[in-house]
Amino acid sequence: MTAQSRYRLPDLPLPELFVTPERRVRGSVNAYRMDQLPGGTQREFIDITASDGAFSFGLLHLPPGPRPKTVAVFMHPRENQSRQYLSPYLLHAGYAVWGQTSRALNNDSDMVHEEVVLDTAAGLRMLKERGFESIVLIGSSGGTSLLSYYQWQASLPPEQRHTHGPHGEPTRFAEEDMPAADFYVALAPHAGEGVIMLNMLDPAVVDEANPTAIDPELDMFNPANGYQPFPEPSKYDSEWLAAYREGQRARARRIDVIARTLIADYEETRRVVDRENLGSPLARRALMSPYLTVYGTVANPAHTDPTIHPNHRVPGSIFSGGHPLRGSYGPHSLGRVLTARAWLSTWSGLSARAEWKHAAGHLDVPTLVVAPLGDTDAYPDEQEEIFSRIPVADKTFTTLDHAHHYLFLLPNAPVDYNPRDKAGEVVTKWLAERVSAS
Repeated sequence: MTAQSRYRLPDLPLPELFVTPERRVRGSVNAYRMDQLPGGTQREFIDITASDGAFSFGLLHLPPGPRPKTVAVFMHPRENQSRQYLSPYLLHAGYAVWGQTSRALNNDSDMVHEEVVLDTAAGLRMLKERGFESIVLIGSSGGTSLLSYYQWQASLPPEQRHTHGPHGEPTRFAEEDMPAADFYVALAPHAGEGVIMLNMLDPAVVDEANPTAIDPELDMFNPANGYQPFPEPSKYDSEWLAAYREGQRARARRIDVIARTLIADYEETRRVVDRENLGSPLARRALMSPYLTVYGTVANPAHTDPTIHPNHRVPGSIFSGGHPLRGSYGPHSLGRVLTARAWLSTWSGLSARAEWKHAAGHLDVPTLVVAPLGDTDAYPDEQEEIFSRIPVADKTFTTLDHAHHYLFLLPNAPVDYNPRDKAGEVVTKWLAERVSAS
């Protein structure tokens, strides 16, 4: 077998997650269908302006009947959660639902979590001004990190909040009115954007300027290291895997250094131009925001070796749409083109603070974790370890069998089982034991 044929990608279709039409979930991955809402549901589009002037928006849902005193809040750093799929279950139970976007909607190239926290605070201030007495934060997927980080900072005295982001810019948290929530739910959480990127960063990339320069000894797609043609299961040696993980950390450190150097050079150039004038030859350089291009971003050996973090998952990743290399080198994957500050704030597993793995240890309200057991990128042992860090006594961990990250049903599961129905039942029952909807 030649080197060229070893690394040729087969023309694979998207992985089929359903085996019968009854298992299919129609509509957007993250959105409810309109016919799922209770009759008489009121929906109001609301513009949100953060304290720094940035705009976002959301949908406030009110169920039929008396106006609720409790509102459930969905938000994600870049995805539209205004029609989050769990909303109908909460509305049927009598809760109001607020689904908010962020300033980084559908574009994470300059997504800074410390800024998105300001969007979150503005949305929660609006809800308090409208008379809601209890707030339930429900972080779904990446929203878990955003909303748990928000709750962490909101629960602190202003003078104890983070003053600067990992990128060096002030957060303004000390001056921000940040209403704290009363309950927290982690729905299909992963460890955080930075942590998940660290676990997927390809350490075989030896030169960021030449991302196809690969070290074969650290290449998870090299058959000599245990790779089998996808989607056949691979098997990696434990010693090799340990070296791979250390290589991932080493590459993340290198990118951190590049990002901080770009920011320092940018800021120094701006200071020089400020002292001179825009006619300076440095003016263009001072106005040029530093961007990174990062390849090899979907390379977690667990995507191809099911014995690593065993669960019910199918091979691959939600970030690849087939063979993991498509996610690593294709145009639409995580962190492909982004500012240096976005890398440090969001995607660096060594520098980012807004991570579920970090924030869980600071939650001070009753907390429910709902973990699907068929998730390709978040695993039961990982989530149980994070759950153990939550310091409150009132905390609950529950799993969903045969459930994909978006709570679709996986193959070989009972036909009459719907993970979204089960999640809706679990969340509304847990809330009913702790708070009245109205």
